Amino acid sequence: MIFSLIFLLVVTEFVRKGTLSEQHSLFWFIFALAMLLMAANSRLLEFLSRLLHIYYAPSVLFLFGFLLITIYNFHLTIIVSRQSEKLLKLTQEIALLKNKIEEQADKTVKSK
Repeated sequence: MIFSLIFLLVVTEFVRKGTLSEQHSLFWFIFALAMLLMAANSRLLEFLSRLLHIYYAPSVLFLFGFLLITIYNFHLTIIVSRQSEKLLKLTQEIALLKNKIEEQADKTVKSK
């Protein structure tokens, strides 16, 4: 429970300083609040552990955290892939524009 509170404060501080964007902070706030809720409510934790056939109830917290981090990692991988495609396209456009500028410079030098 203490870890969840500290994590929530760290996320809040990073958002306040502008280190963490609001877009990504929502996930981390929800993650921290869910962890806090499960750590504070032992009945919920016990219910989830029985439902999932996990004998040691606090292990549900680790399972929950692992699953959320895995899902978020997949989401970030998709974002990186999209950004890589955009970067490649921009690099190609810059190369084409640079080529056009060089051609124009050659034409003006030859016309003089």
